[in-house]
Amino acid sequence: MLDAIAKSEPVSQSGQADVGRLKADAAKAANVLIEFYGDAALERARLIERRSPQSYFARMVTAEVARRGRPPPRN
Repeated sequence: MLDAIAKSEPVSQSGQADVGRLKADAAKAANVLIEFYGDAALERARLIERRSPQSYFARMVTAEVARRGRPPPRN
C-alpha cells in the first residue's frame, strides 16, 4: 500500500493532474492509514513522503492525516 500511495499520480487526458481527484484519493488514502495505523498514521504518512519527496500526492496524504488529527478510540 505504501508504494501505491507513493507512486500514485493520476493524470487526465490532457496530462494535467486532476486536483479534485487527487484530493479525493488523498482522503481515501488517509482513511486507510488512520484505520490501519491508528495513532501512528501520521508517522506512516511522513515515512511515505520521505520515501517519495517529489510526490505531490504523498504530501497531500500527509496533510490530510495531519488535518484529521488523532483518530477516535475504537470500541
